[in-house]
Parts: sequence; C-alpha cells; structure tokens
Amino acid sequence: MYKLQKILQMMGIPRRKAAQITFDELVKVNGEVIKEPWFNVEDSDEIEYLNKKNLVSDIIKKSSKKSYYLFHKPVGVLTTMKDSYGRKTIRDILDENNITETLFHVGRLDLNTSGIIMLTNDGELANKLMHPSHEITKTYKALIKGNITREEIKQLESGIIIDDYKTRPAKIEKVIRKGSNHEITLTISEGKKRQIRRMFEALGHKVIKLKRTKFGPWSVSLVPYPGNILKLNESEINKIKGSD
Repeated sequence: MYKLQKILQMMGIPRRKAAQITFDELVKVNGEVIKEPWFNVEDSDEIEYLNKKNLVSDIIKKSSKKSYYLFHKPVGVLTTMKDSYGRKTIRDILDENNITETLFHVGRLDLNTSGIIMLTNDGELANKLMHPSHEITKTYKALIKGNITREEIKQLESGIIIDDYKTRPAKIEKVIRKGSNHEITLTISEGKKRQIRRMFEALGHKVIKLKRTKFGPWSVSLVPYPGNILKLNESEINKIKGSD
C-alpha cells in the first residue's frame, strides 16, 4: 500500500502541490475523484491526472530513474505542461525535442519572462529547490523604465514592501544605464509570484524585459538560446543535493 500523495510525488509533482491538487479534486483513482492525499493505493490501481492515466506499478518503476533538465524558457511560452486555450507550453517544446518523460517544472517564470528553469521527475528535489528555508538563489537581469536612484537600490538591498510583505534583501550585482532606462542584475533567495516585477513596480519602475540568468549553481549560459534543453548528469545534480 502507498499513500496517494507519495505516488504523485513519484510522478514528479512536489509534495505540497501533490496535496493541493488532491484537495482540489483534480486526481482520480480508478476513475473516482479522490480528495484525500493520504488515501491508500495499490500496485494495480490506476491514477489519473491531467487526463493522463498510469498504473501505480508503472509509476513506481519509472520513478526509480530520475531525470533532470535545464531549460531556457522563451518569452511567450507558458510554464505549464498543458493549456486549455491551446497556447504553447513547456510540454510542447519537450515533445518537439522527443522528450517523452513525465516532468515537472521547478517553480515558474511568467509568460513574458525568459530564462533558466529546471524540469525533473524528482519530487523530493523539486520541493527542496522551491522551499524558502533552503534559500536557493536566483539571478535576474531586468531592464526597467527610467533611471534608478541610489536610494532605490538601497531599498532593494534592504527589502521591499509588497502587499504588507517585506521581501528578503536582494543582492545588486550590476547596474547599467541603457539610454533613458536602466538594466539591473540582481539576486534573490525567494520566489514569490511575479516578485521581481512587483519589486520594481513598488519603486515606480515598469519592467520592460526580464530574464532569469541563474538558478542555484546553474547559469543560463548552459542553455544559451531560448528553447535550448540540457540533460544534467548525477554529478551536476549533487551540487544541489549535497547543500542544505
């Protein structure tokens, strides 16, 4: 017997999301909607999620082999594996590259943001990478409208108030003037929804262009062009698995 949540994690879904999609009634077992993540399933049971059906025994077999990819998400591609409106998704690009594994994106980048993102079927690692307590760093290059002041840079470095929440201090890596605008390279250790854009909006600057250039120890230079995909080997994954 296995807990449904554990089997969903074996499918590459992080622990918290595995629980949430069950509570949201998005998971079926043998054709019946199951609302409890702790529901017990057996090898012969069939799990259905996002219209895909898999036997528990097959999920366990596939999960024994973990896969890890770095992906350079282009602007205009949704960070999801399926879209009911027919818009282009990460899954579409995986299919174009003949990658048929069931993978999960670690975190997300919004539609108009490009850059590096990890794809994996390792739910445990995905949860570690996304959990705030591990403080996995992400570096972004943001082209903002207008000129940024020293005072505004200090605010970024001390934390910005967004909806009664104060962000963790950002590390400003580089500031370059681009005509009447500025390009800021900064590193953060959390990942709230649209955080970089909202931080600059709080300072009165619209983000014209945004790209994630680094995720944990991995640079976008490993996947230099939008749409590039790189499969990581075990030694490269140990860079992050061994850190706490």
